[in-house]
Amino acid sequence: MDILDLAKYASVPVINGLTDYNHPCQIMADALTMLEQIGRIENTKVFYVGDGNNIVHSWLLLADVLPFHFVCACPKGFEPDAHTVEMARGAGISKIEITNRPREAVKGADIVYTDVWASMGQKEEVDYRKQKFQGFTVDETLMEIAGP
Repeated sequence: MDILDLAKYASVPVINGLTDYNHPCQIMADALTMLEQIGRIENTKVFYVGDGNNIVHSWLLLADVLPFHFVCACPKGFEPDAHTVEMARGAGISKIEITNRPREAVKGADIVYTDVWASMGQKEEVDYRKQKFQGFTVDETLMEIAGP
């Protein structure tokens, strides 16, 4: 049974705290942090570097309803779900970019964001992912390129 089936048949509210596909509570907390720290979500550039995982899918779902510039920089083969990317682009609300060039894509970012390379259930891939994600890290150079 998945979370949608549970919600359909439950007699109490069901909250999706985390699934392999998305992480909506995390992104709601991140959006609140943006409001607290920047004062807005709209017209910001959110740059994510790392695996195109559930965090990225949740950013894309937010970009489907609020206007901001979302950039995901990930190694080839680790891109987010193509259907979710197209859905967010198709909404025509936000600018969406998926790239394999983090150093170029981070320019002008208001937010720099990352996540673990090996999520739950992927621990056996740690060494492989460590190799594939070289250069897809938040470090001093990336932050200098991003700007203030």
